[in-house]
Amino acid sequence: MRLIRLGALVGSVVLLVATTVSMLNNRAEARARQDVRVTAAVQVADQSVESTLLRGLAVVGAANAESDPDAISATFGTGASACVGTPTGDRCDGSNLFATAAFGDGVLASSERSGPAIVVDESTGSLLVVDRGDADVALLVPTEALLSPSATSSIEGYDARVVLEPRAVPTATGAARSGPISVDGERVVVDVVALPGDGGSVTVTGTVPNDAGLTNDGLAAYVTLFVLGAVLLGLAGWTFLLDRRSLERRATTDDLTGLPNRREFERVTDEALFAAERFSTGVCVMLIDLNGFKQINDTLGHQFGDLVLRAAGERLRASVRDSDVVARWGGDEFVILLPGLQDGTGVRSSAERIAANLGDTPIAGDVSITAAIGAALYPRHGTTLDELVRAADDAMYGAKTTGVTHRLADPLGLARSPDAIRTKSGYEGPDRRRSRDHDRV
Repeated sequence: MRLIRLGALVGSVVLLVATTVSMLNNRAEARARQDVRVTAAVQVADQSVESTLLRGLAVVGAANAESDPDAISATFGTGASACVGTPTGDRCDGSNLFATAAFGDGVLASSERSGPAIVVDESTGSLLVVDRGDADVALLVPTEALLSPSATSSIEGYDARVVLEPRAVPTATGAARSGPISVDGERVVVDVVALPGDGGSVTVTGTVPNDAGLTNDGLAAYVTLFVLGAVLLGLAGWTFLLDRRSLERRATTDDLTGLPNRREFERVTDEALFAAERFSTGVCVMLIDLNGFKQINDTLGHQFGDLVLRAAGERLRASVRDSDVVARWGGDEFVILLPGLQDGTGVRSSAERIAANLGDTPIAGDVSITAAIGAALYPRHGTTLDELVRAADDAMYGAKTTGVTHRLADPLGLARSPDAIRTKSGYEGPDRRRSRDHDRV
């Protein structure tokens, strides 16, 4: 049983640890793949934004008074628009960009750079490219035009999503990419692309679903391993519980009769006496000796004697209340604890019932047996187990020598000398020493 328990315990621990480590490694690998995807998507978006900004600066810088606004905006797709201003008038392929507040900011930025500059048009969330050369040129580039078709295709290939957000606030010194981090069930990377001339920035936010579970596609295998580990652990715990119960039973139970042994009876009686003292209640201790048991052993054999002892224990247990404790004291002697019993009438009634159950019918085969019962009451005959057992022992000896089935101890009997007991009929009475000093077999 110990080998089974040890094997089950070691196997369950190894299996559960290995499964857990495998799941954690699997999760770590899946998380790493997610981080690679979202980081790559942001890098693609950064490159596309920077390329588009440079292209916008180049197109606007090359424009002049003869340039066609439609031709300027056409290279940036749907949503883009341009204006060319000359002394003879303004030409626009959409709204008049020269009338926007962002154009004034663009003029200042262009003057400082001595060339085309890019600012954020907060009213539309777009970028405005401005140049003041031979002619005033303004190009409005919508946010969605910052990602080229190839960049969009690559981002979709990474199963990622990228959001661009132009901001008029200049990029903070030392700003760098942040992430990947987990936010609302997604892995997120944030980067900032500064506009030329420090006229603002474009925040690039990339996300992928944070679906890196513990099992992914191996759910069935992991469940099987966990169940197997739990079964092995349960088997180890079950065998441990059985072993512990066996040890407890061996420590508190008489192997032959299945009744509590002397050590357990002493423990229970000490608790009962403590309760009796606290609540001023009574306790009765009965000592029972089977008459003629030695002759049964000598004539019919020890195996038959064991049958008699087992049957006697069963009849004693059936003769008392559920709250009473019947134990084997040693040899052919039994002891009974009867909490709450505190007068001679109750003792007499219990002793007569016990004697009748023992001797009314044959106890084993056609053999009948009788017993001598001695009883002592707390606190009348003693306040400790030793005192009560000694008083009950004297009373039992009196019952044997007078031929009666039971007798209640006489307080004066506490002074009886053990030597006086041994001089009559060869009866010596039970060993009075406690089990912590000597265990009687």
